[in-house]
Amino acid sequence: MPVVVVPDTPLPPGMAADLVDRVGPVLFRHRSGRAWILGTTDGRRVVRARTRFVDVVLLGDGSHETDEAALATAVADARSVDGVPAERFTEADVLLFARSDGRMRSQAPPFLTRSLCWTTVDDVPVISDEQLTLQRLADLAPDVDVLASRLTDGEISVPFGLRSVWSGLHPLRPGQWLDSRAREAPRPVTWWRPPRPERSLDDLSGELSDALSAALRTRLGAHREVSADLSGGLDSTTLSFVLADVLDRPHHTLFLASDNVANGDRPWAARAAEELGTRHVVVPYRSVLPQITDAAAGTIDTAPEGPSIASVSAAAVPLIEEVLRGTGSTLHLNGHAGDALFGPVSTVLWSLARSRAKGRWRQLWRQRLVNRYPLGATVRMLAQRGTYRDDLERFARDDFRQPEDELATYARWAALPRVHPALTDAAREHVRNLARRELAEGHDGYGADRTVHQIVHFLTVHGADVRRMNHARTPGAAVTFDSPLLDRRVVEAALALRIGDRARQYPVKPLLAAARPPRMAIDYFTRSDKGDYTAEVFEQHRAIAPTVRELFADGSVLEDLGLVSGERVLRSVTQFSVDGSEYRDLDQIVFTERWLRSLPAGQPAGQPAGQPAGQPTASADPRHREGEHAPCA
Repeated sequence: MPVVVVPDTPLPPGMAADLVDRVGPVLFRHRSGRAWILGTTDGRRVVRARTRFVDVVLLGDGSHETDEAALATAVADARSVDGVPAERFTEADVLLFARSDGRMRSQAPPFLTRSLCWTTVDDVPVISDEQLTLQRLADLAPDVDVLASRLTDGEISVPFGLRSVWSGLHPLRPGQWLDSRAREAPRPVTWWRPPRPERSLDDLSGELSDALSAALRTRLGAHREVSADLSGGLDSTTLSFVLADVLDRPHHTLFLASDNVANGDRPWAARAAEELGTRHVVVPYRSVLPQITDAAAGTIDTAPEGPSIASVSAAAVPLIEEVLRGTGSTLHLNGHAGDALFGPVSTVLWSLARSRAKGRWRQLWRQRLVNRYPLGATVRMLAQRGTYRDDLERFARDDFRQPEDELATYARWAALPRVHPALTDAAREHVRNLARRELAEGHDGYGADRTVHQIVHFLTVHGADVRRMNHARTPGAAVTFDSPLLDRRVVEAALALRIGDRARQYPVKPLLAAARPPRMAIDYFTRSDKGDYTAEVFEQHRAIAPTVRELFADGSVLEDLGLVSGERVLRSVTQFSVDGSEYRDLDQIVFTERWLRSLPAGQPAGQPAGQPAGQPTASADPRHREGEHAPCA
């Protein structure tokens, strides 16, 4: 559903017609008669209200609870776009666009399950919900700094994943909307900030229960058949119990079964499916492997925002579509973000030490003993001082060759990324440069508490994962993907929990356990076994090894860009990894190389930050390297 938004200003000759040809017809106009919103809705719900002062448009099926009369009532008192209560509507897949008196407001869901971005086309700022649409309109090259960071796991610890892989394209950050005025560059306005973690578990359990039900109702809409992950873990299992209470009919559940007999998730998933009476489908996890090695996985068509840590999730989408095709499901739900919202994130001990929780020192000592943390390292971790920007400055100086003590990283605002040995000095400098750009642009943490900051950052990672799974959908496929846990009502209830209550993890995920539906047994939260998918990491590496050799045997685009050593990449294929982390890093390199080779002929493979468009760059097209590669589809 690509749409573009343009300001109420005369467009250069031919630009309006070009937008119609390349994006779609004019859907809504400014009161001057000029184009405002262009594109296609792909059958998604559209609601519009117009008052004396403002025009407001909602795009997305999550708006099913709002009709034109209700929207008009909600915005009746708004005298400008600032007064539009957009937070009431921008959940699930809903985008909001408003205009008044020369200004525009463009807003997406706060945790970016759908997002908005902008760039300049012929000196006109243009906004879209799809990065690739703007890339093609403005002929943008990849940003090499961002591209280098996607070769690491830096997205997990630092907001690098919020940056577009396309140079000159500016996406929203969490809880922001774009304020546009004629031809001025759109200005991001932060409308959402996390609540302070100061409420008790007893106070929040009912609120979270109501929020989960409301989040599901917002998403269900007119979907006749609905499916959900049922992995046996707490997040997907709780969601299925809540979903069963909200629906008046059985839903479909999906379990990807590990071949590892030590994995304890399968019997718990089976038990929940039986108790709920769901139409349960079990698929071997190994069925995902052909999708990962498929030449189409991770290309520009299925990954228009570039390679990322969501590459494996996105690669699995065709399999999920095939499995669900017979069910008729048009909405598939997952539990993305549950671990961050309800579990013990790594910074929680640091935050606990600074909280006013009764018995916090006794609790810290007990946690140290249970986890066998060395006393000295624990004290150093808890004593850490400094700001988010201090950690970014440290990031901008590091060479990423000597891993930091793992316990020390637990309390960081921004932990150093894991960098594969094949990455060159130039690639490491590009990654450092991203930290410098974050500093230069004045970005700061998401809150005063490190645990709140870490959770909000993880929400953006999971929001991007959901968004990129939807990008990977087969054109015309019926099913879409979403996580109700990324609903603002759910997030705010979870973030408001006191640090002392969050740190006391018995039962596991205590707030979620307290908010569970009455018929869901507490046994699910007190189980002594757990799911373990390490074996799948090794199996995935064995499956992808031939692809690594094929891509790097005779040179690569990544080598042309100076980002990796092909010899080191090939050598690492046969090297042993204790926990499989090096194998996951290698997967990132493979997906990035495959993505670069999928760029159109003549498309520059990369452009350093600040380099003007049109400057010479390495070409992504293998045919431009004198036949050294065979093109990959």
